[in-house]
Amino acid sequence: MKNWQTGLIRLWEKYKYFIAVILLGAVLLVTAQSPDKRKQVQETDSAQQSDFDLAEFQRDIEESLSAIEGAGRVRVLLSLEAGEESVYATEVNRSSQTTGGGTDSESESFQSAVSVLSDGTYGESPVLIKSKYPTFRGAVILCDGADSDAVRLQIIRAVSALCGITSDHISISKMSQ
Repeated sequence: MKNWQTGLIRLWEKYKYFIAVILLGAVLLVTAQSPDKRKQVQETDSAQQSDFDLAEFQRDIEESLSAIEGAGRVRVLLSLEAGEESVYATEVNRSSQTTGGGTDSESESFQSAVSVLSDGTYGESPVLIKSKYPTFRGAVILCDGADSDAVRLQIIRAVSALCGITSDHISISKMSQ
């Protein structure tokens, strides 16, 4: 019995710092992420997936267009052709089956599933490949300086460049007092 205790004491003296570091690491892993932190990480992930806000985008355009000399107050309304789209990674399994008998026929079946990524805290999220921003159909702009051809041309060029729509889909009208 004494021999066993002496061997244990020798191991402790030899590896005490290594054991202390391992125990400290285990304690930090257990206490590092509280449930509130996990919830915050999940909220951040969902916010990253849908980060385009049409109202905010319109406000940014209004602010930029009102800085054009002679434009004055500006209101912008954009219409969407298609909304924001997210493309996720998928796993496709293909299986084929040959049936015997008098006639040989082959049938194929496909099974698709969205790939998910685990964050290590019992949370899973789909693997996002890319996000496609909305496609705009047209724009209506109301501004104080709409009676000036130069202002209208600058606004049409700016909105066309920002939204990717042609000038025939942009309508500019004078804002009422």
